[in-house]
Amino acid sequence: MYKISVIIFVFFSTIGLSQSDSSSFWKEHTEFNGYVKFMQTFSGDQEGNIYDQSLWHNRLNSKFFKRTKNGENEFLLEFRNRLFYGEAIQINSQIKEMLDIDLGIADLSFVLGDSDKFLYSTIIDRLWYKGSFKDWEWSMGRQRVNWGINSYWNSNDLFNAFTFTDFDYEERPGSDAVRIQKYFKNGAGLELAGSVNSDTAFIGATKLSWNKWNYDFQVIAGKYYNDYVIGCGWAGGIKKWGFKGESSYFINSDDRTNTVVSLSVSGEYILPKNKFVGLGILYSSLGYTENTDISPEILNFQTSAKSLMPTSWSVMTTFAGELNGITNYALILVYMPSVDFVLLMPSITRSVSQNFDLSFHMINIGGSLNNQNTFLANGFIRAKWNF
Repeated sequence: MYKISVIIFVFFSTIGLSQSDSSSFWKEHTEFNGYVKFMQTFSGDQEGNIYDQSLWHNRLNSKFFKRTKNGENEFLLEFRNRLFYGEAIQINSQIKEMLDIDLGIADLSFVLGDSDKFLYSTIIDRLWYKGSFKDWEWSMGRQRVNWGINSYWNSNDLFNAFTFTDFDYEERPGSDAVRIQKYFKNGAGLELAGSVNSDTAFIGATKLSWNKWNYDFQVIAGKYYNDYVIGCGWAGGIKKWGFKGESSYFINSDDRTNTVVSLSVSGEYILPKNKFVGLGILYSSLGYTENTDISPEILNFQTSAKSLMPTSWSVMTTFAGELNGITNYALILVYMPSVDFVLLMPSITRSVSQNFDLSFHMINIGGSLNNQNTFLANGFIRAKWNF
């Protein structure tokens, strides 16, 4: 990690020194932004136990670019620094190992500290080059390859599947990948992408997308670790409702009878006065089909394109809106009938000033297990300053 940081520092310092005689160069060819967040977390269960955790989170984004008449070249470096302390990290013996996980070709994560007191984590989650020329675009490095088209669950997102419960990671995870895109007329496109992880596990796929009947369609095919995968997705509308969906079918390369299906459909409707309602359903053949206590793993669930939720069926409804143009609120309700559990996620965010927000979030999960009720509540108070 130290060597990689030095290389990155020298690279950008060299650019700066070579252009030190022209301050206008940086204004024309660089961008720099980020944020600082503080989040206080409280967790409790039906037995009355309450635990706290504090988190300082800083993100830095930098981009060096040069545009020409027919294209553009970009170099991007982005990383996040986080400082954890509190009771919650003291009782979680695996949190240090979890923070230090980096599945990319290069280990760009670094963790310091003792889980009995505090933990400091730094990870470079974006380090990539992107170029374009006329109708072609290509990129290489740690980046986000986003193939999802549905609003809530994305089985087509082979490279960077994410969980919606991780609301504090707006940028979403990246992967070490190579990507080539070709754009055609009428919104059509062809894309090839490949990624290799630290254990040499490989993902390689192609995506064809086009527009027809006021719908966006896509089909994907490729190799997903030890599986062959084919899939499709669509986004359009039925009258005043938005209508989206994705499906993927995985076939084990060693055992063709070992298959996995992931299918999601969603609908959205915009109400008067900037209000929004959404519905979604997910089927995952890898999920639990019997009553199981999923409350301990829901926040740390390792999402993948094959397994977007821990249960076989999930039904979601969302409602969101705004007040006075400076306060946004949302309510997400997910019912998992196969395990008889409910996930409730309310939130409210207020813009205090142009670059400063205050928000409150909750992730509550409860259900019935062996004729006994179980409940786990998590509350998050967050302040965020953008620069």
